[in-house]
Amino acid sequence: MAELFRKLVAFSPVVGVFGHRQVGKTTYCGSLSGTYYTLDDRETRLNISRDPKAFVTSAAKLPLVLDECQIEPELFPAIKERVRTHKRPGQFVLTGSVRFTSRKAIRESLAGRMVALEMFPLILSELMNEPLPDVLPQLLGATIFSQSHLELLKKGNALTQTQKVLEKYLLNGGLPGLCFLRQERLREEGLFALHDLILDRDLRLVVETRLSFETLRSWLRLIAANTWEPYNAAAIKRAIGLSHQTQKSLLYALESIFLIRRLPIMGRAGEIILLEDQYEELLLSKGKLGRSSQILSAVFRNIRAQFLYRLGEKARFESYWTRSGARIPLVVRTDAGVLGISVIVGEKPTLSQRRAAESFLRHETQGKVMFVADQPLASEIIDPRILICPVASIL
Repeated sequence: MAELFRKLVAFSPVVGVFGHRQVGKTTYCGSLSGTYYTLDDRETRLNISRDPKAFVTSAAKLPLVLDECQIEPELFPAIKERVRTHKRPGQFVLTGSVRFTSRKAIRESLAGRMVALEMFPLILSELMNEPLPDVLPQLLGATIFSQSHLELLKKGNALTQTQKVLEKYLLNGGLPGLCFLRQERLREEGLFALHDLILDRDLRLVVETRLSFETLRSWLRLIAANTWEPYNAAAIKRAIGLSHQTQKSLLYALESIFLIRRLPIMGRAGEIILLEDQYEELLLSKGKLGRSSQILSAVFRNIRAQFLYRLGEKARFESYWTRSGARIPLVVRTDAGVLGISVIVGEKPTLSQRRAAESFLRHETQGKVMFVADQPLASEIIDPRILICPVASIL
């Protein structure tokens, strides 16, 4: 992420760093050699309200870093005017836990003037202090799998170490303020306090709602417990009484505050909804999330960073279903190719998983399928377009 950030600051006057609360935005941007302000500070907000233009030109050293800047929308017309008349790169770094596209005044002020970088919860390579893996980008660019691709996968001691870190990641997630806490009780209390802040403060910046915290938490628990299943609005309405229209507006808001991710389903209407962090999903599901779903969530959260933390890399994430029941739960689509990913328990895919792979490959004539196992095993090409490997070998 740091390398991508440096490239963006080098050519854009305004760089936005956005993401879930406590992913590390403040820590990272506060360490930059510029002028730092947080809009959580009341005096800073008063200075902005008195004279936004003077405030944005007052930095002793650039970039001017404005943390949680979505709190003061009147700041953005002043930034717009400043970069219109002074076009040098690296003037402003804006951080926020709300997508600017969800706030009209901000969106209109910075359209075409800001490049945005999304910061995710920590992934395995960051926890292990290793470079960002490029296994998946390389595999996607191939027409078929070959022996040379097997050589890209982790093996031996590297595989063993990654598997150990993965097991911890499945339990603790990647939010820096929580995942390093040793006591489960402290992690749990910390997450619920964080959610109180997000639902009370950030959510209401996007949508007005009178729903209680407990209703919103119950909804999030239902989402977490049904991870990797199509979102069922009718079942939610029966369970907690939320109308379809209320769900629609609140899902938009939850996505805008980085609490959920939405993956469209290929082959049928609907979508998959995931919580942003691994620990959030595990805790809110109350033990109802199976190991295969946990592994699949970990794969998604790690490989999205492999693509989106690289300048110029674009990836779309989907889920493949057919009316006959064929399913490849995670699909990565780039300009270079399409890769379907499914988790196997044991050494071989089941018959239904093989049939689902064949269905997917008929649908995606240039696609490939990767079966990832939840345990170390020898990687194997079972078809020129189908690969089996340990999940840790690609992370």
